[in-house]
Amino acid sequence: MDTRLVTNQIRLSEWTRIIKDRCQSGLKVDEYCKQHQISRHAYYYWLRKVKEAALIHNSFVELPALQEKTVPATTGENYFTYQMTVTIGNTVLGVSESTPMELLSRVLEVVRNA
Repeated sequence: MDTRLVTNQIRLSEWTRIIKDRCQSGLKVDEYCKQHQISRHAYYYWLRKVKEAALIHNSFVELPALQEKTVPATTGENYFTYQMTVTIGNTVLGVSESTPMELLSRVLEVVRNA
């Protein structure tokens, strides 16, 4: 077997493990790379290679699902007063004037793409 092919497969396997580890850690790419002394460029280079290999082999690279976190209410009462509602399909959002615009934009984008 070609040694370059074997070497590439070993690297691909190692980077697949690194990418899975980064996803499971919950860290942003820059934070993870800094902690593990990996260049950001190398991370994205190998992320692209792992994705390409998955497409070529007609298989999926298994990445773990993100875990949901439950955040307890900080007050005894758990209610929200809103000034308007936004309805998209079966989803209804209550919005107040104190709702951060960035949050609203992100939520609307997620709901539209769901």
